[in-house]
Parts: sequence; C-alpha cells; structure tokens
Amino acid sequence: MYPLIFFSQLYSPDNATTAIIMSDLAEDLASYGQNVKVICAQPTYLVKKKSPKREVRNNVNIRRVWTFLFDKNKNLGRMLNSLSCFFVMLASLFETEKEALLVFNTNPALLPLLGVIGRKLKKQRYVILIHDLWPELPAHTGMIRKGGLLYRIIDFLITMSFRHASGIIVLSNVMKKRVLHKIPGAANKIYVIHNWADANRIFPVAKENNQMINGLGLNNKKIVMYSGNLGRYQPLEVMIDTANELKSRKDILFLFVGNGGKKAKIQNMAEDLKLDNVKFLPFQPQERLSESLSMADVSLMGIYPENEGVIMPSKLYSLLAVGRPIICVSDPESEVADILEQAGAGIQSSVNDPKELAKNILAIVDDPEKAVKMGQNGKTYFLEHFERKIITKQWYNLLNEVIQ
Repeated sequence: MYPLIFFSQLYSPDNATTAIIMSDLAEDLASYGQNVKVICAQPTYLVKKKSPKREVRNNVNIRRVWTFLFDKNKNLGRMLNSLSCFFVMLASLFETEKEALLVFNTNPALLPLLGVIGRKLKKQRYVILIHDLWPELPAHTGMIRKGGLLYRIIDFLITMSFRHASGIIVLSNVMKKRVLHKIPGAANKIYVIHNWADANRIFPVAKENNQMINGLGLNNKKIVMYSGNLGRYQPLEVMIDTANELKSRKDILFLFVGNGGKKAKIQNMAEDLKLDNVKFLPFQPQERLSESLSMADVSLMGIYPENEGVIMPSKLYSLLAVGRPIICVSDPESEVADILEQAGAGIQSSVNDPKELAKNILAIVDDPEKAVKMGQNGKTYFLEHFERKIITKQWYNLLNEVIQ
C-alpha cells in the first residue's frame, strides 16, 4: 500500500474544526487500510498543552514540527504562523517517499506549493483540499487589495499548485466553479466532497437534560444561537441589529458562543444599543459541544454573498446533526440555503435586513411544531449525506482512483 502523507498546520481531535476534520479523515483512512502519515504543527486554539513531537494514534503516524504560534486573529501573527509552517514543512518534504501520495490543505494558503516542488523534484503526486479559496478570501475582507500586486502573486502561485495537482477536493459546487475559472478544462480532476460531523460526537440533547441550560439559568428562554468563529468572514452585525429589533421580546435571548476578530466589535454594538437580550460565551470544548449546540431553539449561520464558493461554513454539518432549525444569513442563491431547502431544515435570510431576520426567527420560535419538524428533517438529512463515515469513504474511494 502506497504511503499517504498529510501536510496540515491544524491537526487535532479536540481543536478547531479544521484540525478535527483532518484528524477524523486521517484516522478513518487508516482504519480502511491506508498507510497514513501526518506532518503538522502543534495544536493551538482550545489546546494549551504541547503534544508529543512524534506519536502513533489509531494507526496514524504523526510528526509535529515547530512553527510560530502567534495569535491568529491578528494579521501579522497569522502571516508569521503561516510562513514558518511553510518553510519548516518544506524541509520535511525532502524526507518523504517518492511513491507517496501527498495531501495538502489550504491552511496555510500556500502550503500546496510544496506539492509543486515535490512534483518537480521527485515526481510525486499530490492532492489539494481547499478549505478557503485564496486570494479571494483576504481580498473580500480588505486584508489585501483585489487586483493588487500581492493579490496577483498569491493567485499565480495558488493557480500553479492547482494546475499540477493530481486531484483537487472542494467543499461545494460553487467552489468548483471558482476553481475551474482559474484552471479551465480541469473539471475531470476537481471533486466535490463536503466536510462532515460525527454522529457519535455531535448529537441532540433534550432541553430538560441539558446541563448547560440549567447551569446558565436559561430554561425559560427561547435561544437564538450563533456558535463558532466570531470572525471577519461572518455577517454578525445584522444579528446584533436583529436582537435590537426583538428586544421587547423578553422571552428571546441571542446567544453568541465563540471567539474571533469581530467579537469585540459586536460586543460593543450590543453595549451601545443597551441590549439585555444578548449574551456571549467562550468556545466550548468538544465534549460539551452537543449540549452547547442543543441549547438553541433556532441556530444562525451566515456567509457574505461575495464569499459564496470561497468558503463553505463547516458549522452547517454540526447544526444539522443536533436537529435544530437553522437560519442561514446569506444570498438567496447560497449553496447552504439550497441544502437547507432540500433538507427542509431551515430558511435563508438577507445579510443586511434585520427586520426580515427578526420575522424569520419569530416564524420558527413561535411555531414549536414547525421548529421540531425542521430539526428532525435536518438530522435525517445529515445522517443520509454528511455523517463522518459516509464522507471519509468518499475520500478513500477517490484517493484510490487518483493513485491508479
């Protein structure tokens, strides 16, 4: 069996979503008989202690390399982390077997360039998993100027890595269209495989059994929840404005769970508006995630229209898994909104209309039968389409197709 080597800055079973996804994938592929190795950085985010530099976990050989571990919510810190990761993993590339199939994700964005180097020097084959599409993502948030010199350099390097890859995995059909715009005529090597959630790890917890609700004293509240990264890529401001629209409803609480670059901004918005119906909680550990997500009477998620096909919110799968109705704050043509419609699990709402979002929230929280039905539909759709083993089997079949 050929060696399968993952290069990923984020890799951990109890860290950020990307890290968990990579850990699940590697361990499942090993359980299917693949010879899996991982080269990664030390875990960050929710994990404070260092992991061993080398270990074997569930038949996956893991080697952790040194990188900077600055605050990723600051642009300089994120850049230094990414650069150190790239150059340290470049040294590791030369130690890999010639016959290995290499797998790179786009965290950091230029990591797949290592595949080009391996291809040129050792004729190695490689596959790219695109979590975020660069340089579009930083350009849409003003981190770099669209069309500027840095934008064009990044675009050239990333497009080159796409061109030489044996396979490219994207998370949505719209993302596939964007990649095809960069490398026309390459549709036969671009595959849509979604991320997932693990039904054994993320599952519904009934409100009467939910210790978090009891502990927070929220038993009598209808909870509108946003859980995840409170970052620059999420349309969070409209959610605060919606809380302002509904401040007279004392039975409704907006609960934001997580951290990120926009957290201070939306906290300040809530304070300036004197909203007592908004509450913030920190990220919850993996073992409390089912309880945390299950607190919601309706879950919010969002994606700016310009980021359609640039990112695919991974929280979708966990929200479906806990069986709660979902409102997607997005463009009407959003792929997430389309999935929710197909599943009968939720509805779409505008990114800049708090009155519409307020109306949609009330349509769910004030109609318990509708809310229960949406939640049940979402759970069923998740088990049929996005459960962990379903997706990792798709990966296994694809990688064996690529290696032929």
